Amino acid sequence: MLIEVWLENGVIKDAFISDTLYRGFEEILIGRPATDMPYYTQRICGICSSAHAMAASLAVEQALAMEVPPNGQLLRNLIVAGDYIQNHIRHLYLMAMLDYFKGPEIAPFTPHLEGDIRLSQQENERMTEHYFQSIEISRLAHAAYGVFGGKAPHGHGIVPGGVTMDINAERINRYRGFLEEILDFIYKIMIPDVELIAQRYPEYVDLGRSSGNYFSVGAFPGLDGSHLFPSGVVLNGERTEFDQGLVTEDVTTAWYKQTGPVHPMEETTVPDRGQPKGYTWIKAPRYQGEPMEVGPLARFVIAKEKVIGYGAIGRLWARTMETKKIAEAAMLWLTQLHPGAETLNTHKGQASGTGIGLFEAMRGALGHWIKVEDGRVKNYQIVTPSAWNFSSRDDKGKRSVGENILLGLTSRTDELKEGGRLIRSLDPCFSCTVHLLEGDKIRSLDIEV
Repeated sequence: MLIEVWLENGVIKDAFISDTLYRGFEEILIGRPATDMPYYTQRICGICSSAHAMAASLAVEQALAMEVPPNGQLLRNLIVAGDYIQNHIRHLYLMAMLDYFKGPEIAPFTPHLEGDIRLSQQENERMTEHYFQSIEISRLAHAAYGVFGGKAPHGHGIVPGGVTMDINAERINRYRGFLEEILDFIYKIMIPDVELIAQRYPEYVDLGRSSGNYFSVGAFPGLDGSHLFPSGVVLNGERTEFDQGLVTEDVTTAWYKQTGPVHPMEETTVPDRGQPKGYTWIKAPRYQGEPMEVGPLARFVIAKEKVIGYGAIGRLWARTMETKKIAEAAMLWLTQLHPGAETLNTHKGQASGTGIGLFEAMRGALGHWIKVEDGRVKNYQIVTPSAWNFSSRDDKGKRSVGENILLGLTSRTDELKEGGRLIRSLDPCFSCTVHLLEGDKIRSLDIEV
């Protein structure tokens, strides 16, 4: 991930966020068996693989007219809950909190930001202890994922039609045991840590606020038809229901063959590194033509839950409280399981069709769109949360959420630390691999993700 910013008198006047890696998953999937999509698409990401398994399964189930038994639905919730918890804990402590406390002068705490560390020495030492504790707790969350998912990441449990794992008392109790330790950490350490950071850095509660346009596609369905995360939209101050038909993707300034703003179901992915206006491989998803913020804060806004702010620490707080919400819900889902009842139904009502898989991933709204002919993929399109938050500019020149929140920041040091804190609060997810850069470096803000 490369961020270039233009300064005038020390103030950021413009910003460009680039992803310089092309992976081509949407092309790789064409021609392959539709029911294999959860396995392939999980390889998009190793930190949120279960969300792609869910979106892919939902899309395939709609295309092939498949139904999921109640036990399968509950097990899916439990698998993804474990994945959510490990993601949120790791992001908070390993990626975000290091912006606000100072650890010892050894790796992985060096190099670190200089200045503007407002915690006392005792508080820094306590945060360092919690940093290492968080690694063990996030491991337990992955272990919980593996109880019903088989392994983590890239589990084998979630497939079209439900979940492959059977239910028994031993697995239920094992998952519950992991969850009890996780909840103890959330209550006693994670929540107090974020509250401390919010107290010491009060301006960051709202610094980095986006335009206020949010949406959620919903996640974690209950047996009664409700969702732990409801779907909905807040656009220009108005609340409406989410309509996937209003989603488009634009590639005006991305390295693809130009197609114009089109709905994902009608889109193709044709790379064009020579596209003269291109500066990134990230497309520009829009809802009713507008860039939207997605993620834990957006989900809290849509659900009308308490938020403490809409900026960097507002997002960290929402992510923390969402971790608590999911862990507590998982305890309830365990009580609703019925050992011995089916968890998987592989019956297909048809061999061809179209399907849409919408699911709230850890970082926000995730969408998979599929066309299937005779059991094989004819077209596949994916819109990820990081594409929503860090898109290229569209045909009207509108910036992404990530680019917009940097505007107006004052550079008081060469580190541009405010920009780093703001961008990391959105939990960017780009592949950790070799990236190719061309041309001269103008002024970049190096963000590790």
